[in-house]
Amino acid sequence: MLTVNKIKKICENDLNDVPLGIFVSIIHRTRMMYLNNELKSLNVTASQFLYLIGLYKKEGQTQEDLATHFFIDKGTVARGVKKLEDKGFICRRIDPENRRRYLLYLTPEGKALMPNILGIIQDWEDSMSEGLTDTEKNKISELLKKLTIKALTKLHGTEENLDE
Repeated sequence: MLTVNKIKKICENDLNDVPLGIFVSIIHRTRMMYLNNELKSLNVTASQFLYLIGLYKKEGQTQEDLATHFFIDKGTVARGVKKLEDKGFICRRIDPENRRRYLLYLTPEGKALMPNILGIIQDWEDSMSEGLTDTEKNKISELLKKLTIKALTKLHGTEENLDE
């Protein structure tokens, strides 16, 4: 178990030689653990809540829309959406413009989860930014956006290929 003393010891070490990706990975993994713990009572996982957020912001998206927006492969999205559908949090409707395609919507049960989910996310964000000035928060956000674009560009070759 990670105790406060262990955390302090980690922070006392010279971390200049630690690759940036390690820090990003630690933040991501701890966030996922936190979210899974907090979302458990809502019967949602940290992997699934993204789709609920995406549909909350814009209902009537396809699985492919969600995959593209969150840079997640289509198979992973399909499995997550199916689980949320089985739980009664989302539903599929035939696209009136293309009857072979399904659009995704939150059910009333899914919509009812959103205030709690948004609160959990805000609690994480607040705890991560506690003690930072607005200037520091904006700078971190700006730098992380730049790094995200660089990472996606590295993976896909060029910025023009990011839609693939």
